[in-house]
Amino acid sequence: MTTPTPESEQRETSVAAVFHLAWPVMVSMLSYTAMSVIDTLFVARLGTAPLAAVGLAAIVVFFTQSFGAGLMGGVRVLVSQATGAQDPATAARLGWQVGWLALPLGVAMSLMSLAPPDIFFVLGAEEQVAEYADRFFSIRILGAPLVLLNIGVSAYFQGRGDTVTPMQATLLGNGINLALDPLLIFGLWGFPALGVAGAALATITAMGVQVVYLAYRAWPHLKDAPKSGDKHLLRAILDMGVPIGVRYTLDMGSFVVFSSMITHVGAIELAAHVIVVRICSVSFLPGHAVGEAAGVLVGQFIGADRPHLARPVVRSAIKLAVGIMASWGAVFMLIPELLIMPFDTEPAVTQVASSILLVAAAFQLFDAIVMAVTGGLNGAGDTRWVMMISLLGAWLIKVPGAYVGVFIFELGAMGAWAAFTTELTILSAILLYRLRGKAWLRGAALKPTG
Repeated sequence: MTTPTPESEQRETSVAAVFHLAWPVMVSMLSYTAMSVIDTLFVARLGTAPLAAVGLAAIVVFFTQSFGAGLMGGVRVLVSQATGAQDPATAARLGWQVGWLALPLGVAMSLMSLAPPDIFFVLGAEEQVAEYADRFFSIRILGAPLVLLNIGVSAYFQGRGDTVTPMQATLLGNGINLALDPLLIFGLWGFPALGVAGAALATITAMGVQVVYLAYRAWPHLKDAPKSGDKHLLRAILDMGVPIGVRYTLDMGSFVVFSSMITHVGAIELAAHVIVVRICSVSFLPGHAVGEAAGVLVGQFIGADRPHLARPVVRSAIKLAVGIMASWGAVFMLIPELLIMPFDTEPAVTQVASSILLVAAAFQLFDAIVMAVTGGLNGAGDTRWVMMISLLGAWLIKVPGAYVGVFIFELGAMGAWAAFTTELTILSAILLYRLRGKAWLRGAALKPTG
């Protein structure tokens, strides 16, 4: 084996190295987000109530699936460490564990389809909005097993350093969703007009196609590995992934509470909030992709017993994420109306959404830092600390701050988003302090099972 030189190590931890791994993840996540954005664009033509309902229901769907999605993050961390340790046998065994975790958990989540629409009334939705939201949710949640399989198998590929295959799967799925949305929502070419239910059904179908494609691509790597559940590996995934899953769930739960406060203000504020969330997801997910790429590289360096390269690669990830998201912030400030225009909504919604985008522009910088550093810490196995600090920020800063902004100062959605910005500002400072120390590099790497 060639001994690494300072020059080669600089290349391995450079912004270019992070971008090389991150750009397919960016495309994948943007494509996945595009499914929701496309749904929103089509549903917006049904009216303000359906638009607000789909946005609210999608948040509840993400909340329901967030623990499983976070749990699959443990697969990514451990596969990256096994890959860095040049242990493909363990990586392949980890790939099979995805099914043993995703299928039973996904089926359990899909049972939420039987829940009554009361949850949307609790969140403050008006009767018409709640009815539309329940119609969308009861179908969309049935796809939970497909969603978790998609996330888990994608995590396996990403941990190996292959971010292109998941990108191809999401692009394929997005094409299917784009084709089916107008057919199922509006009833074109002889298809029944299903409205918001059609949007949910189109997304489920697209997810199914993605899983088939990923399974086809994974089979050559996994066919010779034991297919049974492995207690050692399952326990390792749970140890690493449960803190991520808990963080995702409670953080998403805080966002549900955050959104419900806006819901109480009225359908116009909620519809504007939904539009801004969809727009921000375009800037948010590239930053998240950079964090995931940093986590994979950190995990591989830890597995290869080269932890001294972990901090430099996270710093490169920060530079890349800040560059992307600061650019989006400038776009939010300069042309908010053009970003809102495709949603074809009423003037009152456009006015509120434009104001929220100005606030959203301010937190792009801090959100970039949070995602880049969080990804790196998770890759080193520092998932419990990340969970703790993230939940403290969500529930002690964002939620109380949103309450003050919405109900005390009566600033509506603007007040809630100002609280969101405050949370990210404080978190970014704490995470940068953690990055400077050495405690985050003490996460235990997975030991080969032979």
